[in-house]
Formats: sequence, structure tokens, C-alpha cells
Amino acid sequence: MGRKTKAETENTKTQILQAALDSFYEKGFSKTSFDDIAKRIGMTKGAVYWHFKDKAELLAELIKQQVEEKGYNFEKNNAIPANICELRDFFYNKSQYIENHPELKKFIFFITAQVEWSDTVFNTVINKIGDIRDFGLGIVQKTLTQAQKNGEISPQTDVKCAASAIAAMWRGALYFYISESDSQNIGLCENFMYGLNLLLKQLRKEN
Repeated sequence: MGRKTKAETENTKTQILQAALDSFYEKGFSKTSFDDIAKRIGMTKGAVYWHFKDKAELLAELIKQQVEEKGYNFEKNNAIPANICELRDFFYNKSQYIENHPELKKFIFFITAQVEWSDTVFNTVINKIGDIRDFGLGIVQKTLTQAQKNGEISPQTDVKCAASAIAAMWRGALYFYISESDSQNIGLCENFMYGLNLLLKQLRKEN
């Protein structure tokens, strides 16, 4: 058998990553083995090891794929919102995107609820792609800072605290959506935007 082409190698890697996401989602990170992943796509365990030396490296690559290609990254292809209205639109579009991409919802559930973040796993991910736990905090803080300069919110507003509150609300809405939304019949966009509008209204009232 001849050597695989670059395209074939990348296709195999993509299959492994998808199988890993499905397995991690169903069984959790610690309970999934390379053998589980290989069997799901009809490969040998050795074929998985050829691409990834261990599960931590595979996880890092899976996160990198989702962050760079599937819309999890907040800042990719998005300009920093210049005002309150644009910030609202930013989160509306982001939440709609997540709702319309089931694989991204599966990834978020797995990464927030089914990964046991040991030091080894955490450091491998950080070294490969950086810290992804920002949850939009940096963007919100920059936007609120600009909004304060523009007079949209009160000079007395603690921008850092307000940004942290919005980021925490987003993180909570995400977790609720991935874990409880089916039973509660409520969408991410509807839930988060309701809370965000209330908070932004309060910031404007402080003027």
C-alpha cells in the first residue's frame, strides 16, 4: 500500500477528531480510550496514536479545531463592538450561531461539563492554543470602556465589574442551554438576551 497523500492524512485526522468529540460527549474524557475512538471509525488504535501521542494532545487539537474553524472563538472574524447597540448585536449573532450549529453545542457541553482538567491536560491545551476561558470578557470590557467614553453609560460605572457580570451571565446561559434547555424549552438567544437587555438598560439608566 502506498503512502497516504496529504489530503488523505488530513481526512483521517478529521475523522479521528469527530469520533473523539462523539466519544468524549457520550462517555466523558477520562472514560474514553483511543481504542473507543478507533473502533468508532473502523481504525486501529495505532492509527490514532500515529496522529496523537496521547489524549491531552488530541483534546488540544480538537479544541483548536472548534476554536479556529467552528465559531467558538469570540474574536475571530469579529471587530470589537464600538457601542452598546453593537455589543447587543454581537451576542445576539453569537448565540444564534451556536443554536444553529448542533456540533458546536455538543462541543461546548463536552468542554464545560465532561473534561477533567488535570494540570497535564490543562497545560497541554494552553501551550497549544492559549487560554479559551475568556468567554467574551475582553471584548465586553473594551466595548464598555468605549461606551463610557462616548457617554452611553455613567462615568461612575465600574466597567470591569459590569463586564465580568455580562461574561458570567453568558457563561451561565451557555451552561443552562447545553444542560437544561431541552427540558425547559428555552433557547440560548432568548435566555441570554433577556438578561443582557435588562443589564444594559440599567447601565443606561445610570446616566
